[in-house]
Amino acid sequence: MKGTTAFEAARGILDAAALEGHWVIPGALGGLEGKKGAYVLLVLLDKALPVGAGRQKTGHLSPGMYAYAGSAYGPGGLAARIRRHFRADKKVHWHIDRLTLEASGLAAFIVEHGDECQLARTLLETGCAEVALEGFGSTDCLTCSSHLMTIA
Repeated sequence: MKGTTAFEAARGILDAAALEGHWVIPGALGGLEGKKGAYVLLVLLDKALPVGAGRQKTGHLSPGMYAYAGSAYGPGGLAARIRRHFRADKKVHWHIDRLTLEASGLAAFIVEHGDECQLARTLLETGCAEVALEGFGSTDCLTCSSHLMTIA
């Protein structure tokens, strides 16, 4: 599954999960200023990528579509966080930065006042997503094994 088809499939999965929110893409972040909440970041990788997930966990991500559940309740909220994910000129700070720097495509589904753990659980419950790498993006989470999922 490549490019547009991969994004369409991933968007279909999120739509089927009946989540209330809206899509944003690079260059079109209108309406996010001052808002806080959670999001699902879609990341398309065209090539394999070695990654770490904290606490000495490492793995290898195959080419494909990934969904990362995150939240933005700090200063700048959703606009600042999503803008950072979409930027190509950043230092690697979070686990997900490594993926976004290598991605051939990005999009985000925004859920104002949402919960990243609930988004991850909802995606996994669809049966169309599975944990991509244990511990990825969830090192501070007590309930989730990962916030990064592979979209099947």
